[in-house]
Amino acid sequence: MAVQDKFQFISDSLSLNLVNTEENRRGKRHDLLETDQQMYSWLEHMFSVQVIHADQFSQNNPDPFTQESMSDLKELRSLLRKGFENIADGQQVDEHWIHSLEKYIHNAPFTFAIKENKLLPIPCGPYINALLSLIAYDALDLLTHGKLTALHRCSNPKCLWMFMDVTGKRKWCSMKICGNRMKAARHKDRS
Repeated sequence: MAVQDKFQFISDSLSLNLVNTEENRRGKRHDLLETDQQMYSWLEHMFSVQVIHADQFSQNNPDPFTQESMSDLKELRSLLRKGFENIADGQQVDEHWIHSLEKYIHNAPFTFAIKENKLLPIPCGPYINALLSLIAYDALDLLTHGKLTALHRCSNPKCLWMFMDVTGKRKWCSMKICGNRMKAARHKDRS
């Protein structure tokens, strides 16, 4: 299966794409980042859709993912999911959530460079710390620019994915995935 088939691209946000690496399959939570190969595939996908850029890393190749680094990434994903779900449910942003994300950035603070007329944050530090820092920075950037007001859960109650929609019209994480499933289920119920 091609990388693009495994990881759906429903947001240009690195942090939201990380949260969406868990899905519901037949009523059970399924982790798309179980192995180091899946981690590399997800990273490759994030590079291919230009959510992150090779220029943002001082090292061109990632360190091998260890159990510890995989655990750190999943811990950050859990933190992001909790905060994003609270925000999507209309709750106030938790200060502890913000401070926790700031700690990831402290482990790999940034320098900046201009690339294609955009200011690109470049974390300093080992690859995994740089990656975690970029993800945390992305979430805080969404928060400070008011973009999380457009954060929604998929209307499919079985779906774990979240998405951004400023129009207020979108209901599904993806029309191809949940939208078609839910429409087919409604049609079946009516028949």
